[in-house]
Amino acid sequence: MSTPASEVYAVAGEDRSRNGLRWAATVVLGLLDAGGDAPSVSEVVIRRVDGSLVKRLPAGGVDDFRTQLNEITNDLGSMDAVPFAQKWIAAPE
Repeated sequence: MSTPASEVYAVAGEDRSRNGLRWAATVVLGLLDAGGDAPSVSEVVIRRVDGSLVKRLPAGGVDDFRTQLNEITNDLGSMDAVPFAQKWIAAPE
């Protein structure tokens, strides 16, 4: 019997620690209309539904972060827990 991934895991974008320089670079690059290439001030975080940390997936730029968060969120809603874990948790960063 399989368990939906959404019953085991949760995913969210969370602020990166020590991101002052990233934040400043994102603002500057945003003003220069290079927003997608700006470094993301957030990272995708996978947690168990009880809130315990499973994995942090750092994204390079703002667009990378959005793409990664959207893909993982879609997989969370459509995959069972074991295939989800194999794809996102066991996979090398």
